[in-house]
Amino acid sequence: MKKYIIVGFALCALVAAYAEVPMSNIGIIRDIAGVPGKRGFSGDRGDALQAQLANPSGIAIDRYHHIYIADTNNHRIRRIHPRTGEIDTIAGNGRTDFYNDGGNADMAGLKSPTAMVIDDVHGFLFVADTGQDRIRAITLKGYPDMLLTGQDPFRRWALPQIAGPDDDATELDDIHIPRGYIYTVAGNGRRGYEGEDAKAIASSLYAPAGLAISPDGELYIADSGNNRIRKIDRNTGKLVTVVGTGDRGDDGDFGPAINARLNRPTVIKFDKHGNLFIVDTGNHKIRFVDHRSGNIYTVAGDGHKGYKGDNSGHSKDARFNEPTGLALDSRGHIYVSDTNNHRIRRINIDLQNRTSFVETVVGTGKRGYNGDDMNAVDVKLAYPGGMVITPRDVLYFVDVGNNVVRRVPGISLLHPPTSYNTYGQPIDEEVDSRSFFEVLFKPQMQGK
Repeated sequence: MKKYIIVGFALCALVAAYAEVPMSNIGIIRDIAGVPGKRGFSGDRGDALQAQLANPSGIAIDRYHHIYIADTNNHRIRRIHPRTGEIDTIAGNGRTDFYNDGGNADMAGLKSPTAMVIDDVHGFLFVADTGQDRIRAITLKGYPDMLLTGQDPFRRWALPQIAGPDDDATELDDIHIPRGYIYTVAGNGRRGYEGEDAKAIASSLYAPAGLAISPDGELYIADSGNNRIRKIDRNTGKLVTVVGTGDRGDDGDFGPAINARLNRPTVIKFDKHGNLFIVDTGNHKIRFVDHRSGNIYTVAGDGHKGYKGDNSGHSKDARFNEPTGLALDSRGHIYVSDTNNHRIRRINIDLQNRTSFVETVVGTGKRGYNGDDMNAVDVKLAYPGGMVITPRDVLYFVDVGNNVVRRVPGISLLHPPTSYNTYGQPIDEEVDSRSFFEVLFKPQMQGK
């Protein structure tokens, strides 16, 4: 009897997990925000599909199903309401100066924010304020009021501006944290690297571009320009390197992660076991740090820039082109925004047989936009970036060059037809060889 009860619970859980995804909708892509090809700023307090975005690059979803967008070139964080579909700005006034830190988030200055991660326990949205070389924390509205005691370690590292002197933890008064405020968590605004074991808020960062929260509640930072993965120690509030020597390069596999060389890491993500995945963008690889040994390994990518390897060979022999997004589904698949190849690809790993391969699940490989409400394998993308997969198996991602946010239900159940062996790799039209950076950001920088 116990056996049948367990099986029944498992089946109920499986049905619940996919209840949001009717079979007819699996693999059908739809836009949820932005006007395709229209780059600008508009639409607050209106329908997200009528709002204009400017090269959004990050996305996050909270426990209430609000969708947060790092509207990078509008220098804002925007939020979509799950029931109404309305969009609004929750942080950033559109200016790029360092303004109103410690005050209302919607009045603060941000500069090219990219990655985000949500601490659902405390109701904090951590933001990589990349252009200002800082990590910021936004206390999200809609979460319960929060009381932090003077001895709470979270208060020490997440709110260093109001934490008090280092040695007075037992003497601090309990405080209520106001909602809708913004604080600096790490970075002093001076781009560079100043060594280890200083307080995070007093340390220098260099274009931080990725954030993750470990299973034990520590904030990890992809310090992209410094070629390191760093964390804020939750007990001391100090910034500590955990992956990378700081020298740009590509080596260290099978050895301690601290001794490896990285090349502009942009995305980090933990799985449920505490293993750390790294999008090693400049090396065109996906790498993995084992939580038990601390050793680093390459999961996918041969280290060369380009495209090859769908549905053939080992994932380490596949070729990527400056990937900038990563997500994990409940079945253990790894999804990669293969940005300059205009695709989203899935890494399938069979641990029992020790095999792995890569396949394209979204995008034809041709840069552009050809509509939504169609099969994900048939759409054109333009530099896909940040992504997240919900517990109900829905992939949300930012289509950066098209200035839209898109969703694909039932992503783990999507199996491309075998006829898509090359997935539309352009052969009858001229291939645009310009990179994500050259198209989206370099012209703006040259104009300044």
